[in-house]
Amino acid sequence: MAVDRNLWEPRGAQQTPTGVSVAIGWTAMVAASLLAAALFSRSEMPGRVLVVAVAAGAFAALVPDLRAVAAVTGLAMATFVGFLANQFGELTGGDGAWSYAVVIGFGGVLGIGYRFMRQVP
Repeated sequence: MAVDRNLWEPRGAQQTPTGVSVAIGWTAMVAASLLAAALFSRSEMPGRVLVVAVAAGAFAALVPDLRAVAAVTGLAMATFVGFLANQFGELTGGDGAWSYAVVIGFGGVLGIGYRFMRQVP
């Protein structure tokens, strides 16, 4: 029977599994989407995308797993297009929704850049 030495490391040294990070991040993106829908009407697309982009950037700045950040950012973009820009989860490209969703991806990239800049000595 082998002993997993990673279990004996201090709690802060263990990395969160990718699936758990994606679940937490997507929950945060759904909450950000609900907040954006409550704050801005359907015609105010820039305000809605700004709320989701800030949430994606904050998640990317906090989570070191790039796979989780990519998955959560992609899910945030799909959630924005399907439910905030269009209705009933339709991922079609009407009203330039995917061009707004690029801003969410840019927010994620800015969050990754911020995290890397914090790590530079």
